[in-house]
Amino acid sequence: MIRKLISFFANPIRLSALNTLLILAAIWANSYWQVFCNPSSWAIVFITISFLYTIILPFVIKYKKYHFIIGFIGALSFWMYLYCIIFLGEMNFWGLIFIFTGSAILTFTPHFLAGQIWYKLFLKEGSKMIRKAFFVGSKICLVGVLSVGILYASALEDVEAFEQSNYRELEPNFFNEKILGMHLIYHTRFCGYDGWRPPIHEPLLVLGMWMNRGAWGINIALEKRIELYQKFFPNKPVHLECSCAEMYSETYHNDELFK
Repeated sequence: MIRKLISFFANPIRLSALNTLLILAAIWANSYWQVFCNPSSWAIVFITISFLYTIILPFVIKYKKYHFIIGFIGALSFWMYLYCIIFLGEMNFWGLIFIFTGSAILTFTPHFLAGQIWYKLFLKEGSKMIRKAFFVGSKICLVGVLSVGILYASALEDVEAFEQSNYRELEPNFFNEKILGMHLIYHTRFCGYDGWRPPIHEPLLVLGMWMNRGAWGINIALEKRIELYQKFFPNKPVHLECSCAEMYSETYHNDELFK
């Protein structure tokens, strides 16, 4: 059975169609249920490139003159899917339990797409150039993640000084804004048991946390967080026009927190 499926989807058109259906289903599900919420602007561009790459890979991998680009973007896409897998956390476990349901198919979509990239680039149709480009892309990703971890650690020091100043002094930089906006604007982990969550998924914030053992900054009530956020970032809204997902849209927009 498995061999027949592999043989059936060896056809580039069928594999591309399957990838397209899985990606569209994942996008729809994410707009209804709270999983990754709404990606930040730069992440939308990154994700779009990865999705398009995955869809056209079955067709373009045969063109050797594009192998460096194929390998390089393949690395970025592969690590993006791996990030999704790690972020899903316990859903990977529940997906195994409910393996025969539709939700399980969506849970393992990033696993399938990441595995497909690895299989094509390294085990089946890849070349020396593809593998070289893949490792170049992977090194860039590694350097990027390490840099994010360092910048986030520096922001944690700023936040500690912020607390010691009784919340009077804070440099309004990128990560300080992200940390102060946690649990209000930016959500940081998947949880299927709560109500509405902050609308924006910022991968740089999540990666910064992961690289610093989950440290997440200020432990204050949301009301106080709103007050401080408005004070230090007056040009940014605390209540966005969009909710995290359709399921909790009404709850989010009618929350007394924003009244």
